[in-house]
Amino acid sequence: MFRQAILSFAALTLFSSCSLAQLMNNNPLQRQSQQSSRLSGQDTFNSLSGTVRTSDNKPLKDVRVELRDAQTGSNVGSTYTSSSGTFEFPRINSGVYEVIATSGLEAAQERVEVHGMSSMVNLRMPVSSVATDGNGQNSISVAQYKVPEKAREELKKAKDASAKQKLDEAQKHIAKALEIYPKYADALTLRGILKLDAKDQDGAVADLQQALEYDSNDAMTYLVMGAALNMKGKYDDAIRALERGEALSPNSWQAYFEMSKSLVGKAQYEPALRQLDRAQALAPTEYPLIHLVRAHALLALNNYAEAMTELQAYLDKEPKGPNSQQAQKMLAQAKAFAASHPAK
Repeated sequence: MFRQAILSFAALTLFSSCSLAQLMNNNPLQRQSQQSSRLSGQDTFNSLSGTVRTSDNKPLKDVRVELRDAQTGSNVGSTYTSSSGTFEFPRINSGVYEVIATSGLEAAQERVEVHGMSSMVNLRMPVSSVATDGNGQNSISVAQYKVPEKAREELKKAKDASAKQKLDEAQKHIAKALEIYPKYADALTLRGILKLDAKDQDGAVADLQQALEYDSNDAMTYLVMGAALNMKGKYDDAIRALERGEALSPNSWQAYFEMSKSLVGKAQYEPALRQLDRAQALAPTEYPLIHLVRAHALLALNNYAEAMTELQAYLDKEPKGPNSQQAQKMLAQAKAFAASHPAK
C-alpha cells in the first residue's frame, strides 16, 4: 500500500476554510486493532485472541473481525487485525461464539467455545496469491492480493517520479496502473494526492471515495480524505474520515494533526490543542506546522504569550517556508495584542 510522503500541499490558510499541510512521512503506517464494543455488567471475563491469515499462511492486516453470540446471533463486539494479522477480544463472558472475519467480498468464520481465562482461534481467508505492498511490510490487506504485478510496478514508478517532483511522469504511470487494474485503490489514492497538490479538491475527493469503495480498510486513504475535506471546509465530514483512519492506525501522528485542523475550523480550540499534543508526541521528527496550527488556537484563546512562542518556533524551523510570511504577520499581530493587553 502507498505509505510514503511524496508531496507537500501548497499553503496553510489558518483563518479561512482551507487548511493545508504535508500529510505523510517516509515510514509505513503502523496499524493496530481497535475493539469497538464490549460486554459489561458481568463479574468474570475471559479473553479471546486469534489470527487471520491467507491460505498460504500470510498474515492479513485490517481485516474486520466480528464476534457474535452463537445462540442469539447478537453482535458482541468487533475489531480489526493488526499488522501481524492478530486480534483480541479481551473481556468476554464464557459461552459459544461465532468469529467472523470479513474484508470486501472475502470471509472466514469459525465457532469457538470460551471457557477459561483465554482462548485462541485461527482463521484462514480464501486468498493465496503472493503480493507485496512495496514497503517491506510483512502483511497486507485482502484488496492488495487482487492487484496484478504489472499494475504494482507502474505504481512504484509513479511514486518514484512523484518523489522527484516529476508529476507528469507520475500521472502517466498512474494511468497505466489503473488501465491494467481499474480497482487499484492505492493508485487512486496517489492520484487524489496529486489532485490535492494541484488544488483540484473535488477531483481528489472523487478519487479517494472510489479508492475507499475498493479498499475500505486503508488508513492512509482515510487520512488523505480527512485532509481534503478540511481543505473544503467540511470539518464534520473530515472528522468522521479521520476517526476511521485513527481507528485503523492509532499511532499515526497525521490523523491527530489533521483532526486538530478540523477542530480549529469548528472553533473548538482546547480539543484542538490536545490533538496537537498527541501529534507532536507521535511524530518521528519535529513537524513545524504543528507550531503554526497551535499558535492559531492559542491566539483564538487570547493566549498571546504562548502563541508568540509557537510562532517563533515555527519561524526558527522554516524561516523561508511557504507559510513564513503569514507566520510573521501573525507574530506581529500577537505582539501588538500583547502590548495593548498586558497581563495583570
